[in-house]
Amino acid sequence: MPLRPPAILAAFCLAAAVNAGEPTTNRIIRTAAELSQALAAGFEATGRAKFDVVVTVTQPCSEENRTFSAEDSSGPILMYEASAWENGVCTKEQPVLHRGDRIRAMGHIVLWEPALISMAAVQSLEIMSSEEMPPIPHVPFKDWADAKWRDRPVKMRGFVKDAFRDEIDTIWNYLEVRSDHEIVYATFTTDGTDSERLRSIIGAEVEIAGLYRTQGNGRRRMIGRQFSTPGWDWIKIVKPAPADPYAVPLLDDSHATATAIADGVERRRGMGRVVAVWHGDRFLMRTLDNASVVRVDLADRHLPKYGQCVEVTGLPETDLYRLNLSRAIWREIPATAAPEPAAIDVTVRDLTVSASGTRGFQTDYHGKPVRMRGLVRSLPSPTGEGRLGLECDGQIVPVDASACPEAFRGVEIGCTLSASGTCLMETENWHPNAPFPHVEGFAVITRTPDDVVVLKRPPWWTPARLAAVIGSLLAVLAAVLVWNRSLRALAEKRGKALAKEEVDRLASDLKAAERTRLSAELHDSIAQNLSGVSMELDTALNGDELIPPGAAQHLSRASKTLDSCRVELRNCIWDLRSRALDEPDMDRAIRVALGPTVGKKKLLVRFNVPRSVFDENTARTILNIVRELASNAIRHGHANEIRVAGGLDGDMLRFSVCDDGTGFNPERRPGVLEGHFGLKGIEERVSFFNGEMKIESSPGQGTRVAINLKLEEDR
Repeated sequence: MPLRPPAILAAFCLAAAVNAGEPTTNRIIRTAAELSQALAAGFEATGRAKFDVVVTVTQPCSEENRTFSAEDSSGPILMYEASAWENGVCTKEQPVLHRGDRIRAMGHIVLWEPALISMAAVQSLEIMSSEEMPPIPHVPFKDWADAKWRDRPVKMRGFVKDAFRDEIDTIWNYLEVRSDHEIVYATFTTDGTDSERLRSIIGAEVEIAGLYRTQGNGRRRMIGRQFSTPGWDWIKIVKPAPADPYAVPLLDDSHATATAIADGVERRRGMGRVVAVWHGDRFLMRTLDNASVVRVDLADRHLPKYGQCVEVTGLPETDLYRLNLSRAIWREIPATAAPEPAAIDVTVRDLTVSASGTRGFQTDYHGKPVRMRGLVRSLPSPTGEGRLGLECDGQIVPVDASACPEAFRGVEIGCTLSASGTCLMETENWHPNAPFPHVEGFAVITRTPDDVVVLKRPPWWTPARLAAVIGSLLAVLAAVLVWNRSLRALAEKRGKALAKEEVDRLASDLKAAERTRLSAELHDSIAQNLSGVSMELDTALNGDELIPPGAAQHLSRASKTLDSCRVELRNCIWDLRSRALDEPDMDRAIRVALGPTVGKKKLLVRFNVPRSVFDENTARTILNIVRELASNAIRHGHANEIRVAGGLDGDMLRFSVCDDGTGFNPERRPGVLEGHFGLKGIEERVSFFNGEMKIESSPGQGTRVAINLKLEEDR
């Protein structure tokens, strides 16, 4: 919007304040004039400048549109009740404003994105008092542009030419009012339940109070001259509309020319027979005297049927060939018109070339029944207007069956058709300050399903079908090639997997054979030697009474140590012979490893960890620990049930061995000096993995040993 001198001065002052280091957001605006100047300066100059003003409401807001006007001694201002209405939802209960309310309004300047204009957004509102206001003055249209009426309510009086609801901003209603020989749009918002009231005001003489604005509301920002009013309460009907909406003058060529329409001709009516229906809201009507054809654009989508005799009332418009009616309503009347004549055969040349050979649309065919023959090149899309493309004389002619879609039943591309219907020359209506309307094309509007006749079906063997067959064969061939390639890749992959399995099996067999050989050598050499040494020590201890007591104690300890070595060696030999380490999961490996130790005792294992998680050294350590604990539970605790459980927790392996044996006091457990090496060996194995071992036991309560091992990738 152009800046007035005071606004330029305000912008200059604000810019100077910014340059001086004083942010505009810290400045409080106290008067309506100062706020108006800040809004005129623009958001970039003022930022989010705050205001705190005491003003009197001159025009309140409605529930749907929260803009209201107010003024103080310095002048008027438009404000927006932002705190109560955000994104179409009421967010805060605010007091209802009335004309004459004296209020205190606080808020800040914001940028309204759709129009990129500054607005005074009220965040806090308080009604201080109410006062009597002088009557709203009646101001002629020619004086509205006077600066003294800016943002101040005035009254206008005029004739309602049309009334309708915006199909985009559905809360907005528009009254097209002729006032002082000018057309003005009076706008207001409602909840959308007053459609009948809108229709009833058409043709009435009204007096409306509101604000004159040069920029529209909502999304219709470029509407131009607009009169904004809060609602129905501000609209006074001076002279009601005729009770019968059809009680208007007949459509007459002598009174409804383009010049007259530009001057604001009121609604007119016409009567005739429907000869074409299309687009969901349009039809052609041939007048009862067959003198002319009228195109009717309806205010709603309530359509008549072909052949009905109707009476129509609407706003006169023209395409400069004939008169039409827009925003119309209709009702059926008794059939008095003559039936439609038979269709005449025409070609594209007949419709586009004159008798003298000059190219140009022959508008005389508009509204006449015609018949054309051609080849179907396109079918109506499910979401389109129901138009079929018919090739005639090398040109595509639209055939519209939106009013009777069953006419195209059984029609397919390639059919030869005979299409009858009403010829429609598609021309937009003319409007002032617009170039002359031109004929955009023509179409055949079918009237009944019998208007479309299939003369010849397309041959089955069409180029499209041949292409489809070739394409299908190529697709099958490509699928076979891809399948063969996939099979080859699968076979190679499966062969590699089988080879790997065979290599792994052979490696496992070799390991087992090697372990068996080593166990045999250990048994035949070291084990036998240890047994011999143990027997000699036992003989010495039991047969020689001359051994000193101190030496006997050392010999006894050596004998126990040797027995422990024999047990460990026997376990190693068992490990070498056993295939426990070859099991796919540790649950099964533990069952195999504890089999000889547990015997007929009850064994419960819940250790569902893949064997592949551990290397061979770690897996052997786990099995040895579990076996040693199970062996101790059976030998020393006389347990009848062993329970083993374990699982992974990140890089930590947590497992436990529980028994129902006699238990013991962990603080007084025998150690190495007493010849017991089992728990000490387990502690050493656990410490190697930076782990920890916890023993929970008491006499008569069984034993639970919990172990945590830190698993490392490089171990």
